[in-house]
Amino acid sequence: MRRTSRCAVAVRLLVAAVAAAALVAPAAAQVNTEKMRVGADQPGWAGTFDVSAALQRGNTEREILGAGVRLQYAWPPLPAGAEEAGETVADSEGPANVVFLTSNYAFTRLNDNRYVNNALSHLRFIRRHSPRVSYEVFGQHQFNEFIRLEQRLLFGGGGRFRLMQGSRAEVFAGAGYMLERENLDLPAALPDDRRSEDHRSTNYLTVRYNSEDERLRLVHTLYAQPRFDRLQDYRLLSETSFEIQLFRRLALAISLNVMHDSEPPTGVKETDVVLSNSLRYSF
Repeated sequence: MRRTSRCAVAVRLLVAAVAAAALVAPAAAQVNTEKMRVGADQPGWAGTFDVSAALQRGNTEREILGAGVRLQYAWPPLPAGAEEAGETVADSEGPANVVFLTSNYAFTRLNDNRYVNNALSHLRFIRRHSPRVSYEVFGQHQFNEFIRLEQRLLFGGGGRFRLMQGSRAEVFAGAGYMLERENLDLPAALPDDRRSEDHRSTNYLTVRYNSEDERLRLVHTLYAQPRFDRLQDYRLLSETSFEIQLFRRLALAISLNVMHDSEPPTGVKETDVVLSNSLRYSF
């Protein structure tokens, strides 16, 4: 009887959260990989699955569906030979290697039955050099019809540094390099380049907080990605993400994003603000 009651409550929460989900707005150039690191201190396989939906009627009619998946594998905490060298699991403070793949897709139908899609896939490998320093390499593929982005490919790497660690809070900083290649879908009359290849610096500062009972998780990240040869061409992303644990494996995630591109394609606004909700199942 208790199991049936819990299932009924879970179904009601699922329906309510999906029905109340905020608009899934188009993804911007920056991607906050910090919120993808949940569970990175646990060895073995892990993953999450997100769903979101929105319906708007009246002066504007809009239907939006979104889904995302994340898979991760973390190596054992101690690398080969560490025990012989006298290292312990406590010294290592987590797996020495983590690789994860995250992918998401959103589908939108607008007033005039115009269908707009955006999707992203991101692959990242993390190698912990010491409790405070890690190295990362990554690759990403993205398209987004909202911002006239036909295709974006980027590759890069850098360092990640733990600035502070407390019982419930952590602060990280990262700096690195990425090569970015873009194809834009633009009308012939516009002066913008259809194809570009840029070298950018990618930098971030992240603050994480977990409540004492670990039912609430907060991650705030600030990204800055200027071009090396043209510093006035830069992208900024500020994201605040709350995750509320509803049940053991089910959580409600709420995110507020502010994204700024100093030199977007013609006809695309420089700044986007996105408030979104989603349900997240962990496995």
